[in-house]
Parts: sequence; structure tokens; C-alpha cells
Amino acid sequence: MKGNLKILIFLFSIILNVVFVGTYATYKFQIITIERKDDNLMKPLFLELDLTPEQLTRFKSERDKFHPHLQALEQEIKRKQIELIEILSIDTPDQRAIENKQKEIQELQALAQDRVIVHLLQASALISPEQRTRFFHLIRKRIEVSISSCPPWTKPLEESRTGESG
Repeated sequence: MKGNLKILIFLFSIILNVVFVGTYATYKFQIITIERKDDNLMKPLFLELDLTPEQLTRFKSERDKFHPHLQALEQEIKRKQIELIEILSIDTPDQRAIENKQKEIQELQALAQDRVIVHLLQASALISPEQRTRFFHLIRKRIEVSISSCPPWTKPLEESRTGESG
């Protein structure tokens, strides 16, 4: 009996690992497909705006100040998300702890969004009206074609079949 249980647990572990690896590979494959379709999606935006040398210097300076702050926030959000998963994984999760962790994550996400908006406004103030129009058009295009952060199995069946992202 004990031996059969160990074999079942071992098989379940292998199946679970195969599912995780398959999901990861599917997700990565979709990203590679999009990158090949439009290499411009991977280029920094400022390279597509025909900036003057002065604009380029100011744009890069603004970007270099912004990115470390955003990366730090992203790491903090990930840390809180992992803490939430830990709370959810226990046998009887504490609903109050779940709600508190959700609130912490939402506050950090709102802070990140606020910082992105301020950054976009600061960056767009450095460029001409024509460049500004192009800048926001490029951002909109990247958002429209970006892959959702949701795993493929959470997308509607039609989107999963066509490879579209939602």
C-alpha cells in the first residue's frame, strides 16, 4: 500500500512538471512568434522618433532615471504576489490575510501606473508635436499586439486557437 502511494505521488509529480514545462514553452513560443512578426516591437521607442541629438540625450536621461524605479516596483509586486500564493496554498487560507495582500498588491500596481503616466508625460514634453503623436501611436500599437500575462488556458477558446492575445 505504502509503495503504491509513493508511486502515485511520483507519477503525479512528473505529470505536474510536464504540464508546467509545457505551459512555459507554449507561452515562450508565442512571444518568439510575435517578436519575429514585428521586430520594431522590441526596439526602444526613442529609436523610432527621429530625435535630434539633444532630444536623444534628454530622452535617454529621463528613461535611465525611470527604469530602475519601475523595476524596483515590479520586484516588490512580484514579492507580494508570491506572498499571496503562499497564503492561498495553505489548507484553510485566512480571508482577511488574502484581502490585505490583495490590497497591498493593488496599491503597488496603482503606484507603478502613476509613475508610468508621469514618465510618459515627461518624455512626451521633450519632443515635437509630430514626434509626440508618433510616440503615443507606437505605445498604443505595442499595447494592442502585446501578449496577455494570463496563461494560455485562461483565454477564450477562439483566441487560443488563433494565437491572438486578449
